[in-house]
Amino acid sequence: MNTLKYRKDIDGLRAVAVLAVLLFHLDPVYLSAGYLGVDIFFVISGYLITRIVYTEVMNKKYTFTNFYVRRSKRILPPLYFMAVLTLIAGYIILLPYDFFKTGISILAAVMFVSNMQFALRTGDYFSSDSSEWPMLHTWSLSVEEQYYFVLPIALIICIRFLKKINLTIILCIVAVASFALAQYMSGQSNLAGLSYYFLLTRMGELLIGSVLAVIHAKGTFEKSQSNIIVSVAVAVLVATLLFFDKQFVFPGFSALLACVPIAVIIHSENTWANKALQNSVVVWIGLLSYSLYLFHWPVLAFARYILNTTEGYLHLSIMAQVICLALIFALSILSYYAVERPLRRSSLVGIKALIWYFVIPSAALALLAAGVVLKKGLPDRLSTDSINTAFQYSHIDKSACPSLVNLGCEGGDTSGSKEVLMYGNSHSEHYYELVSSLAKDAGMHLKMYGAGGCGLKRESAKCDSVRAAYTEELQQGTDISIIAFRWDSDFEDTEFLTELDDVISLAQSRSDRVIVLAQPPLLTFSPSKVANCDRLGITCPKPAETVSELYPSYNDVIAQRASSLGAEFFDPYAGIEDTSQLYDGDRILYSDTDHLSVYGGRWLYQQLADTTPSLLQ
Repeated sequence: MNTLKYRKDIDGLRAVAVLAVLLFHLDPVYLSAGYLGVDIFFVISGYLITRIVYTEVMNKKYTFTNFYVRRSKRILPPLYFMAVLTLIAGYIILLPYDFFKTGISILAAVMFVSNMQFALRTGDYFSSDSSEWPMLHTWSLSVEEQYYFVLPIALIICIRFLKKINLTIILCIVAVASFALAQYMSGQSNLAGLSYYFLLTRMGELLIGSVLAVIHAKGTFEKSQSNIIVSVAVAVLVATLLFFDKQFVFPGFSALLACVPIAVIIHSENTWANKALQNSVVVWIGLLSYSLYLFHWPVLAFARYILNTTEGYLHLSIMAQVICLALIFALSILSYYAVERPLRRSSLVGIKALIWYFVIPSAALALLAAGVVLKKGLPDRLSTDSINTAFQYSHIDKSACPSLVNLGCEGGDTSGSKEVLMYGNSHSEHYYELVSSLAKDAGMHLKMYGAGGCGLKRESAKCDSVRAAYTEELQQGTDISIIAFRWDSDFEDTEFLTELDDVISLAQSRSDRVIVLAQPPLLTFSPSKVANCDRLGITCPKPAETVSELYPSYNDVIAQRASSLGAEFFDPYAGIEDTSQLYDGDRILYSDTDHLSVYGGRWLYQQLADTTPSLLQ
């Protein structure tokens, strides 16, 4: 049984992986497929972990306790150090709802389910808003950690109970199945987000390393010393990192373009590539790679969060990039030399080590994160005598509608004999203050069904639950159905408009009146982000034109569509001359570029309170 020896060139490969990811996240123009560095990490991790576990199992030296002690010492101290600093930075920098979401992400990281938490969020890894999620990068760590739970059990079962079946063949079959599943799911619009983060769709990349590890442990094949073969592998890897784009279904079989060359390089020895990867600077970056990976993303995410006052991905200025790089390397060096290396070498072993490395710090960090979640992002830290930040920076009053998925949040006159059902996404939620107040004036009972990110065509467990709950309630019949979604992003999409027709028709079948609400003026920047810049003492740019040129064209299209079906269309801003009004005194009327704040909803009600006829009368 060949034992595993330290290889400098594998640390060199780690350097390649982390630098690829860093360049991509610094700005995608530097390396358009740099995110494939994560796939390189997966192959390396699969190789090293399988080599250790397989050798120990075959030599009857493997114990779960020792394995997880080593993993805890290796992974957890830098991870928790980063998470604590992220909480501190988030407390200072983030607005309440974003701090709340960061608390959820840290809880998910502690429980090793970050990948699933982000898979269930609106948007995906490549969406513009995800560039400002400080804990997004922990999804890949969760995938690896989940693999560490599955792999030892699978190897023990195969080695002890499936002796007649070649282990390499079993691993290859599972790997192919994983790539096939990823290929299928990535090609389905409603499953693509899950495919990116899911262990079963990413396992194939780890298994490539695992297969190679078993081959090396058995000594099945001699390592290659061919400079020609390794040169082809390097050329394919470089070409993939430079030219891989969205025309490839990913993840799926296309990931092999990055994974196979890495396996070839690991399988090689004494070639020019192996020697180049043993360069002292490259190896040093490889040793730093885990801390670099942990800290690069929060630094960049916080920088974009502070400086980005508009919708969309923010390309950081050269000066901002230089400052971020300096901070990333400073934190990574601190983490490696003060946390990662010394704690990994600790003499603690067994259950005592698990208690001090896993149980106690996990519980402490989970309690801190849970406090942030339970306190809804600690909005009071930003409040003043005149401003309640829970209303300033949120589109809905969480004390009135505390759930993230509102399945019948009640308002208006709850004892009223007539009923209003409001259905939509966050664009129904931000009208809650307005409609609830108008319903109360009219003596009507409001029930709202909505959840952020659930567009008309959005398919997910969250969105399906909202749609099903609303449809079930609608079957009982109602006096008024109100439909409110975001229109500007889809108003030219014929499929979207057909979906809207179906929703209107369904509401008409069980309602006396159906009202489609207009979307408020779309802004070119986020007032809350600008206010946050001011709070932090940073000057952030604000466009000269505050209202998007798309307004009111998206409302005009929806109005015509609703009218053609016999539904009513109501624009709360129709009688307001200055549609660019963003403040009511010191209070912000918009929580971002397209959502009213709670204060904005109340202000809008004041503008409409004396309007005749009212929305609900």
